[in-house]
Amino acid sequence: MRPVAERILDAFQLTRLSLAFGAVCELWLVTLLTRADPRYVHLPVYHLPLWKALAATAVTALGLFSFAASLNDLLDVRHDRRFSPDRPLAAGRIRTSSAALLSFGALMAAVVSASTLGEPALVLTVAVAAAVMFYDVVGKHIPAVGIATIGVAHAANMFIPNWSLSFTLPVWWSMSHAVAIAASVHRFEDKRPYFGTKRILSLVAAWLFWSVVILGGGALASSGSPGGFWPQVARGDELVGTGPVGLVWPALALVAFLVLVRGKIAGSPGPVGGEKLRRYGAMWQAVYAAAWLMAAGLRAEALGMAVLAVLGLLAMTVIKEVNGLSGRPIGWR
Repeated sequence: MRPVAERILDAFQLTRLSLAFGAVCELWLVTLLTRADPRYVHLPVYHLPLWKALAATAVTALGLFSFAASLNDLLDVRHDRRFSPDRPLAAGRIRTSSAALLSFGALMAAVVSASTLGEPALVLTVAVAAAVMFYDVVGKHIPAVGIATIGVAHAANMFIPNWSLSFTLPVWWSMSHAVAIAASVHRFEDKRPYFGTKRILSLVAAWLFWSVVILGGGALASSGSPGGFWPQVARGDELVGTGPVGLVWPALALVAFLVLVRGKIAGSPGPVGGEKLRRYGAMWQAVYAAAWLMAAGLRAEALGMAVLAVLGLLAMTVIKEVNGLSGRPIGWR
């Protein structure tokens, strides 16, 4: 009988929960923006107690992320036995039946949690799960299609708390960040099929298409709205509008990310650099969330999110080091 601590570490490695905090912060960002804007008074997340709204969106994000990670390993177990033998399924530390049960349980947790946010949220959760399955079965074998699917899944995920969101710049930003990270990791890790010029152009075309859909959809949703495209934050009995000036905060967050990544991956070519890029790229969604809250004038919420971002980065480092001290090969890290 293996120790409980080792089994927990194996489950963390299988579900990649050390990378899931960024996905949680994406939903928390939309939740906080929604609750601050009286135009969304018709949504369930607007009326739920704050703790319940944050808990529901967190469980939804964690469930979908865990489902995606474990399903990927389940479908790739034969490949991993040859090329990544240290993964828990490939190494036999987790049985296939247990991994399948964990994957199904994570999806069910996401579905049940999303149901508290309304029927459209439930439909979107199922749609994200379908996108994950499409990526695992088809998309990842066609780079442009697979990477675009990752970006679309991130965007759809953010609409779960608020399917009528009109301020879609943060959604577009998150999608673009996810696409850029996935494409860079593909090149860093020298994955097959190679990312040639035609595939790059196909990916750019797909990104442009979904950019028009997301930004154009937000513009259409805000047409005729008293607040327009930008958030309207309640300040007592008044609504305070925001505007393009606040975009300096996400821009600064992007610059900080580029500086951090350049320092982290310098001298770390190949899979090691790709893993670092994937890890910090996923966690940086929390920093972007804090930046967008500042852009919307929600300073207290932005400060709280910034603190959570720092704690999340520290927790990710601790989890990585704890797994490193377990005596296992560090290639998966």
